[in-house]
Amino acid sequence: MDGLRRKILTVSAMAAGLLALGAPQAAWAQDKVIRVMTYGSTWERVLKPKADDFLKKTGYKMEPIIQNSSSEGLAKIQASRAKPGVDIWFTGEAIAIRAATDKDLFLDIPTDKIPNLSKLMPGIAQQKFIPFWYFPTGIVYRTDLVPGGKVTSWQELFTPPFKNKIALPAPTVYAGRIVLLASLLNGGDIDNVKPGLEFLRKNRDQVAMFHSADSAARKALASGEIIAMFGSPSAAKELLDKGIPAAMVSPKPTPITFEGMMMVNNGNPEGAAAFINWSLSDEIQKFMTDVYNLAPVSVSVEPAAELKAVLPSAENAVRFDEGKINQNLGAWTDAFNAAVAR
Repeated sequence: MDGLRRKILTVSAMAAGLLALGAPQAAWAQDKVIRVMTYGSTWERVLKPKADDFLKKTGYKMEPIIQNSSSEGLAKIQASRAKPGVDIWFTGEAIAIRAATDKDLFLDIPTDKIPNLSKLMPGIAQQKFIPFWYFPTGIVYRTDLVPGGKVTSWQELFTPPFKNKIALPAPTVYAGRIVLLASLLNGGDIDNVKPGLEFLRKNRDQVAMFHSADSAARKALASGEIIAMFGSPSAAKELLDKGIPAAMVSPKPTPITFEGMMMVNNGNPEGAAAFINWSLSDEIQKFMTDVYNLAPVSVSVEPAAELKAVLPSAENAVRFDEGKINQNLGAWTDAFNAAVAR
């Protein structure tokens, strides 16, 4: 019995050796891993379907680490800074500005390693942050449930037919956009958010859920628990792809948000650079806009037809000072939590 076992082990070892000699590329690829901290919907709809393509083109296997929000993701990375276990981190522009001050944890973008940076829209690349997409945040709603089948303005959400049937994000989601939007609608601005916070306090009973994860609002909208939410075109497409009647409108004012990638100091700068370069390729940018319904940052790729229909006009769109958002987001979040507490 021992002799038979030794023979089997010897043959197995010889076979393994032959396989290793015949397939060095496979073993090499298995050792190369890129760990990407991103949003659940981004992984499922954009990255997971293209993971094999990434492996084929770069030799790296993609492993996801899911975050509910970029604020949550940043806290996790910083808490494990000695060994973050993340190579690429997805975040919005405002949170990226905050993270970039942690110079030991986040790496400068190696422009010489990422030739596809030449495809980017002018002026959007930063020293430590590269956008993957941009999008308007407007009203995503159920056409079969809202009165008249249509929503045209922010003000409608705060009328009796919508009472306890809408979802709004906490400031940690979409980097304070809800506070800024409420302020603009009520005579305030980025330097004076008190009117917005007071409006949210007075109308808190109008809101079914103030959520800290966009996925929670999407599920509630899909089930009919709510009939409208503050959200992005990707939320509308997700519902439509499931056969749920939905639409999006970008009323005045419509905040515009850029989201993208940062390189974490995790000992894999080559893999992280390869991921960013792949993400900016025309093929991936087109795939992203077609399946995710967000706008490409490559000047050579057109937004999906469905997205073009909901992009705001120039007069309706608004961009904010991301530096000011970064400086004030913590204070806004505390004031928001106090205002909407029941």
